[in-house]
Amino acid sequence: MKKISTMQVFGNEIFKEQKLTIGLDLGDRWSFYCVLDEAGKIILEQKVATTPEAIKQTFGKIPQSLIALETGTHSPWVSRLLTELGHKVIVAHAQKVELITKSNRKDDRHDARTLARLARIDGDRGGLAEWEQTERKKKQKCALTSTGLLMEGL
Repeated sequence: MKKISTMQVFGNEIFKEQKLTIGLDLGDRWSFYCVLDEAGKIILEQKVATTPEAIKQTFGKIPQSLIALETGTHSPWVSRLLTELGHKVIVAHAQKVELITKSNRKDDRHDARTLARLARIDGDRGGLAEWEQTERKKKQKCALTSTGLLMEGL
């Protein structure tokens, strides 16, 4: 069965005036994303190159949405870029999302669907945490460590 992209058929019309939730499974070369409408129906599944240009081009066309992704090598820069584009980004702590880690299906498209569904149902629980909070905690820890090192040197 050949999958026809709804994006090719309908363009940006499918996104208008909808509250969208997106799951984004990041890979080194390619990332897969799944877009859910307000009712939780999958309206688009695609892959995108894991580059700043491709991410910006793809997600810059989508209205402000809730986007969930897993922690990993690319999550810091991707989450910052998506936030700059106006999206609300939450990052799933990979080891805490049992629906993905304990799944028998190791499939990027399936993981993107799972992230989207978790974010839609319960975005701030079940191993999902706002990236800003994680980044803020890292900066606070870094500042405390730096202050401690400076104090020791005096």
